Amino acid sequence: MRFIFIILFFILNVQLEANELIIPTIATKTHRASILEVFELSAIDIANLNPNIQLDPIEYSEGKGYKGRNFPGIGSGLIRLPKTKNEFYMLTDRGPNFDNVNGVGKVYGKIFPLENFAPAIVHVKLENKAIQVIKSIPIVDSNGKSVTGISNGKDDETPYDLTERVISYRSGGLDTEAIQLLPDGNFLISEEYGPSVLVVDPNGKVLMRYLPKGKAKLDTPYPVKDILPEVLKNRRSNRGFENLALSPDGKTAYAILQSPMGDAKNSKFSNSRTVRIVRLDFSNPLDMKVTGMFLVLQSSMSEYPSTSKQADMKFSDAVMLSSTKILFLERATKKVKLIVADLKNATNILDLPISQSLEPEEKSESLSALNIEPAETSVIFNSVDVFFQLDTDKLEGLAVLTPSVVALSNDNDFALGENTTNYPSRVWYIQLGKELSLGQ
Repeated sequence: MRFIFIILFFILNVQLEANELIIPTIATKTHRASILEVFELSAIDIANLNPNIQLDPIEYSEGKGYKGRNFPGIGSGLIRLPKTKNEFYMLTDRGPNFDNVNGVGKVYGKIFPLENFAPAIVHVKLENKAIQVIKSIPIVDSNGKSVTGISNGKDDETPYDLTERVISYRSGGLDTEAIQLLPDGNFLISEEYGPSVLVVDPNGKVLMRYLPKGKAKLDTPYPVKDILPEVLKNRRSNRGFENLALSPDGKTAYAILQSPMGDAKNSKFSNSRTVRIVRLDFSNPLDMKVTGMFLVLQSSMSEYPSTSKQADMKFSDAVMLSSTKILFLERATKKVKLIVADLKNATNILDLPISQSLEPEEKSESLSALNIEPAETSVIFNSVDVFFQLDTDKLEGLAVLTPSVVALSNDNDFALGENTTNYPSRVWYIQLGKELSLGQ
């Protein structure tokens, strides 16, 4: 009997191993990228992401037109848990919202159908083509109260509820977009309103938020320091720190804007490709220091045939490959690229007077005339290589699994806005046609 049990146990283990997804360490033989696997989050009520936080009743929100509660967006950020094969932390953004449009089509703010929704860190397991939620960690203030995703102030969109009543600004509100894990077990998170970078403990409590100079508010319900460069207050609306990369030793972070600064409707900046990278010393996470500012150029819109404006280009996530190299997720209409940016020879403009002006954005095509060397860039992946099997361009999460495999996640906008088909949250494993140089 014991012998039979051992045989059965061996057979089951062989079957399990046979079903386990093997993640390659080398590039594809054809040198053209391929999709290894797609994982999907099944329908789940959004309330599961906010345990112990009172959300508006389903009947109320659905009665007012929000019918996508079962398709939450958890892919604004993505990192793999250390020492695991298929467990990740994913990240929501500020939560469900859509444009408040008047009778002549003019947008005048954002409607938040679930005013009390808290941005959340979501611990998941990717298995059998499914995203399985293990635990959700809503972000809370010093008193354990939900921070919400409501705008901070007049620099952001005016917030409204479903009845189009103005919601009061929340100085502690967060539009979270990228996540990393510090060596001490705390989370490092970047967001768009400030733009700012936060240290958050494993239970979701904000330990510190770093803002641009002059943006700290006395009524913020958790610790804040306004020590980031003041020029960052010029970030475009809803285009803050979309990207956050952490050095291999966990001591240095790079917070990167999603897009160039300067009004995209102003001819001076409408065609700008210059994006700011801010280097941060996190040796002491609660006493962060700014140590550098660098520039990187986004691709020209001419490389994205379906994109009509340069301002539509976005950097949506980033990963450190070595002490000087950053892997960027760049996207625009119907196309996505992965781009390696090397800061080795890039000019640190932090202490130069020009760093506090928008001249680098205005003169992105002639940075050499300003004696500025931007990061050197090279393309490592183009979605054309997978024959557009990536059926969405709204990809916002990036994780490197091996030198030849990356994971990408999407922001499905909580089944609002352009998502009219209840498109779910997904994660793609992609084997690259080129191998990444890690730690070099």
